[in-house]
Amino acid sequence: MCQIEDEVYDPFLPTLLISLHEEYVKEILTGQKIIEYRKRFFKDSFQAFVYTTGNNGGIQLFIKCAPLIRNNATTLAQIGWEIQNDDYDEIYDYFMPKDDGCIIPILKSCAVKKISLNQLRTVLPQVVIPQRYLFLDRPDKKDLLDFLLRQEYDDLIVNEWDERFAKIRQIIEENK
Repeated sequence: MCQIEDEVYDPFLPTLLISLHEEYVKEILTGQKIIEYRKRFFKDSFQAFVYTTGNNGGIQLFIKCAPLIRNNATTLAQIGWEIQNDDYDEIYDYFMPKDDGCIIPILKSCAVKKISLNQLRTVLPQVVIPQRYLFLDRPDKKDLLDFLLRQEYDDLIVNEWDERFAKIRQIIEENK
């Protein structure tokens, strides 16, 4: 097996630590989920180690994402419905209070053997799992990032986005 740093890590992309609920991590790992919905988020391309929240939490996933797509509730709901077959009304209701939000296209994902919070804290005792995101490529997080990059991965999924991006451009244009 290969390590994250050898095959999937890009030293030119920001590296984040984010958290997701277990059901969404499972969907990403099976290729079902290729879009992440957020009300606010980091706007540029990034890669991230994903911490699965809950009683049995830990890092189990590494993802690479395209820049976010910000728009209104109607447009985002239509994109989610047409690209990922999500429930239009649920997405609309999620974004409607401010009629604004973003989708994050997931370009690649791979599984890593679960790393518990206790294991993370043996490397960086003060680490806290963020609700939004935490930059790992900072001098004070170097030891943690180096540790995570040495993790082995499997089940690399590459999501094809060319046709999806074309469809998103069409949806955005139609909703202007």
